[in-house]
Amino acid sequence: MSILNFLALYAAQLALSLPLNSPLLESYDYIVVGGGPAGLTVANRLSEDPHVNVLLLEAGPADSGELNIALPGMIGHEIGSRYDWNLSTTAQTSLNGAVRTVPQGRGLGGGTLINGMLWNRGGVGDYDAWVQLGNEGWSWEDLLPYFIKSETFTPVTSEELALQLSIEADLNVHGFDGHVQVSFPHYMWNSSAILFDALNELGVPTAYDPNTGQVAGASFLPLNLHPDMQTRSTARTAYYDPITARPNLWVSTGQYVTQVIFDGKQSNLNAVVGQPEDSTSHGQGLSPDTSKSIYGGGALPISFQNPAIAQAPPVKRRYSSPLWLWVTRLLKRRQQRSGPPLPARDTPGSRAVGVEFASNSLSPRQTVAASREVILAAGALHSPKLLMLSGVGPAAELERLGLPVHLDLPGVGSNLQDHGQVWCWYPYHNPDYANPTMLTANETYADDAWSDYWANRTGPLTSSAIDGVAFPSLPLIVNGSTRIADMAAAQSPEQYLPGDTDPTVLAGFARQLPLLVDALSDHSRAGYEIINANDGALTVGNMRPLSRGTVTLNSSEPFDPPIIDPRYGSNPVDGQLLVAATRFNERLLNTDALSQLEPEQMLPPAGSTDAELLTYISTKMQTEYHLAGTCAMLPQELGGVVSPELLVYGTSNLRVVDSSIMPLLPAAHLQAVVYGVAEKASNTMAWSSKDAC
Repeated sequence: MSILNFLALYAAQLALSLPLNSPLLESYDYIVVGGGPAGLTVANRLSEDPHVNVLLLEAGPADSGELNIALPGMIGHEIGSRYDWNLSTTAQTSLNGAVRTVPQGRGLGGGTLINGMLWNRGGVGDYDAWVQLGNEGWSWEDLLPYFIKSETFTPVTSEELALQLSIEADLNVHGFDGHVQVSFPHYMWNSSAILFDALNELGVPTAYDPNTGQVAGASFLPLNLHPDMQTRSTARTAYYDPITARPNLWVSTGQYVTQVIFDGKQSNLNAVVGQPEDSTSHGQGLSPDTSKSIYGGGALPISFQNPAIAQAPPVKRRYSSPLWLWVTRLLKRRQQRSGPPLPARDTPGSRAVGVEFASNSLSPRQTVAASREVILAAGALHSPKLLMLSGVGPAAELERLGLPVHLDLPGVGSNLQDHGQVWCWYPYHNPDYANPTMLTANETYADDAWSDYWANRTGPLTSSAIDGVAFPSLPLIVNGSTRIADMAAAQSPEQYLPGDTDPTVLAGFARQLPLLVDALSDHSRAGYEIINANDGALTVGNMRPLSRGTVTLNSSEPFDPPIIDPRYGSNPVDGQLLVAATRFNERLLNTDALSQLEPEQMLPPAGSTDAELLTYISTKMQTEYHLAGTCAMLPQELGGVVSPELLVYGTSNLRVVDSSIMPLLPAAHLQAVVYGVAEKASNTMAWSSKDAC
């Protein structure tokens, strides 16, 4: 396929799947807040029932098919763009007062627009630990059907390549008719195979399929990647674009939800609320444009224009005006026939009756009602923020800001976890091995790469810089020593938490601590990750962090960013684990296998003492983009915010479905996990609705 045909086809596909931003009704059965992997999954599954209508509100825009998003070889280019919330932490005390950026996806597709595309689920023990924390029904075996349901998996087709790269798919744990395309790139960096040999040399096994639940080894991870076009499979292209014609699903972009409204409860009166527009008004949000698209400048070049698409009007919904009015009247009649909202099923408590939203801080606030449920899927930073703005959270924090207290839930915004990572640099000097930096440093190489991609969807642009990774167990890299696990076991739960930590949150961490000690001691479970960028960067990421942070409000103004304090490195066990990980990197450099790449130890410098390594770690530690835990699925007496059904405690119909519900981080990149959680939650909601009828 030529470049011109590809661009025309891709533009046509986008034109048929632009966000709806159609006129809104006064009320919906379900309102979903957030259009990332969780929100779009839930909206898709709920709207499979033609007898309900669903509204999804997303604060960000829809993408315009930018190559920076679509191509694996361009990963990282959209961080800091309009598809990123552009958030930062507070000054991190244990990182010498440094502030860290916290990239978070903002747009229809959420984090799947800007993430590293790596697809893995974590280990069996990670989810069995969730059960031990009081969450029956959330074991590995319970979640596996939903992991499978979310994906269409395409194995490596070349037996020779599979053998060379140690890829062996267990087809029993994969799905073949799900929404997310999961496959391998048509190009893989040959230095990864060398790294695997080096890891094997030091006793790290190969995990031939990292999605079986046994992950403590080296693996080539599949990507959320269309196997033919070799483009990113986002939550939007997976769960929304195929169903844009569904008449009972509304999606409105550029709409920032400012609070959840509860029946008979006082709203956040500190907000300046304008007059709501009538119920048929269009969304006021950002419509897609092509200013940063593969076409540039907002219009197709003359040579690319196709009369079928070049002059097309903005896409709203595939109805003529008379038909749209008929659909609207039909839905309103159905609402009238359905009677009052469904009763809460064995869950007495405050009832969410709608949400308030606006496109920006200067726009009038509008409200829309929900007759069945409101589902928050805004992520680990914005879901707790929205709960607090709605009067659900730590009472003292809400009162400090003059917010009404509807439900005193001290766990909201607590238990913040992240896989803190540290970049280590050992540049490879063997010119026989290509590396991703050549895409920007070598013009001839880059030109050839683009030619390969446009000609036949091959070459380095189809590959993420990161493909081969490893998840070693901690006992393996420290020769069986239990020193670090013993350090964790010797701690009292309150020792490294803030002094004002709520007793319930403290009790929750006390329950987590022995589970973390078990994971750190287990030869069969991942302790940390080696993230191989194929250019000499061997970043180490802590899979078992003990540091706990918080998300709190800056003010009662919804458009102010939250205060994000991950408290990176506040628990010294995290630093000691990363010291051990960097020491293991040094051993890798000296293996016979890796010496073929001619690595040079630069950062941290050769000969560093443990104290110097700790200093280096405090200088380089940053997010691995895996924030979680701030609306934890835990018993309420353990600082929990949601039940195993993901209902917010004290409410009958408000759920949270995103990474914030994870009580403990799994040893995984989170997108596949979030899809599985959302598929499971959608199934729960569908059955709850049937039981209530």
